[in-house]
Amino acid sequence: MKRIKSFVVLFVMFVSAGSIRAQEVSVSAGADIVSSYIWRGLYVGPASAQPGVSLSAGDFSLGIWGSSSFEGTWREFDLYAGYSIANFSVLVTDYFFPRDLPDGEGSSYFKLSEHLFEATLGYSFCESLPLSLAWNTNFAGDDDHSSYMEASYSIPAGEVTIDLILGATPWAGMYSDGFALINASIKASKEIAITDSFSLPAFSQAVLNPDTKDVFLVFGVSF
Repeated sequence: MKRIKSFVVLFVMFVSAGSIRAQEVSVSAGADIVSSYIWRGLYVGPASAQPGVSLSAGDFSLGIWGSSSFEGTWREFDLYAGYSIANFSVLVTDYFFPRDLPDGEGSSYFKLSEHLFEATLGYSFCESLPLSLAWNTNFAGDDDHSSYMEASYSIPAGEVTIDLILGATPWAGMYSDGFALINASIKASKEIAITDSFSLPAFSQAVLNPDTKDVFLVFGVSF
């Protein structure tokens, strides 16, 4: 069954790649520097560099995203394929975590059982209602089929954009022992002017995990 699910993932990515080749392709690359790696209300790692490369053509996208902590205690390498139509989006992500650093022993990228596959369904409302909803479920590499659902609402405030985020897990799995609110956060983003012609996007985010009773304050910049 795991082999079948993994084959489906690879097939989706292959079809997406074929569709992209048939259209004009745009490529983007960048990186974030974050003071700590907080993901869906959970602490993942310390200060990290998080580079990414994406290709898009029409409504299709393919990308690679990763994270490496400056302390050398965490690495992550993800592949994803997405498709959007109107306000809906579908995303398949292949997560890979080499856990034993710095030598990487105990994990092999070419062993599918070391990977975690997730499907995401998203919906964004209109410009006058800047609300986004997302449902994420692990469909391979996780027998609990851990899931995460999130709602985010954007509020423009002058030069700053405020995002209000609520996230929860509906059942027991990697996020919690059962239904729980795990992410209540507020994020402020703005452009920091460096010169008259160059600026850096930056954000600060306060995160509360009511389930673990933990709090985080994160700062990040994008290049």
